[in-house]
Amino acid sequence: MYKQSIFSSYLAFLTIFLASFAVHADDVISENVDIHVFSDLIAQHADDENTRIIDVRTYKEFHGGHIENAEVIDFYARDFIHNLKQLDKYKTYLLYCRSGNRSGKTLRLMKKLGFKSAYNMLGGMKAWTRAKYPVVKP
Repeated sequence: MYKQSIFSSYLAFLTIFLASFAVHADDVISENVDIHVFSDLIAQHADDENTRIIDVRTYKEFHGGHIENAEVIDFYARDFIHNLKQLDKYKTYLLYCRSGNRSGKTLRLMKKLGFKSAYNMLGGMKAWTRAKYPVVKP
């Protein structure tokens, strides 16, 4: 009887612990999306100062053409992780690169760092330009 009571208490604690973790995990949005969904996200958040478009390509790649209102955080820069850590973890980030590889890695890293909302554009600028979405060229 005593063992059953301890087991029941342990089971109740474990259930509550896992439930609270699951609720917390649902608060995190970390998704890979196609170019069309990415474009919709940009449009939906156009006037939202809590959303930032991040290009993780090099400055040279960025100046060859980029998505309007994007800012660069160079994936290959020595201070890349430091620069990510400086960002507000409660804002929404729309990430892209040339092919989706670097931005996909950035998405996973941001999730590990505790960012609450980030989206990676699958196919990157290659897919974006192929679909003839607008590109800013300085």
